[in-house]
Amino acid sequence: MKKQLTIVLLIALTLPLTAQIVPSASVDPKVDGIFSNQEYPVVEQLRGMTMGYALSGDGQTLHFALQAQTKGWVSIGLGSNRMQGAHIVIGFDALTSQTISEETGRGHSHSPSRDKIVKQQAIKESGNTTTLEFSVPASLYAGGSELRMILAYGTRDDLRSKHSTYASHTIPFTK
Repeated sequence: MKKQLTIVLLIALTLPLTAQIVPSASVDPKVDGIFSNQEYPVVEQLRGMTMGYALSGDGQTLHFALQAQTKGWVSIGLGSNRMQGAHIVIGFDALTSQTISEETGRGHSHSPSRDKIVKQQAIKESGNTTTLEFSVPASLYAGGSELRMILAYGTRDDLRSKHSTYASHTIPFTK
């Protein structure tokens, strides 16, 4: 009996901690740059931006979407409520080409990150709206009790112009 209990405990400890992060989507979001409220179990409005997030059905992947009323860039930074230290995914759709970059926040700026964590990514501009979607391994953020993040958008198709709107947000993990 003692051996069986030990085995059960070991199995429980090896299950993904990501199941504690955020609600799972009934169907994993399609990372295509088209934000549909039905894709994400959690959708929030933050300073005029719409953000959605979901844990994949297998608990291995976190999906994010950000939509803003802009013809410029949009971004989500993970791991910090400030630019400093955030892993920033930023992109724009110049209609003839799309650009998405992973950056590391440094003070009030950012530069290309050596760490590439994005598994899937898409950016799309339609009318006056730009939408960024991407996914990352959930295990990168499973160790804490929350995920701190920043959201922003700008009015130009580049990676360096200053944001016109930003917000910080914290996703509390469920237990």
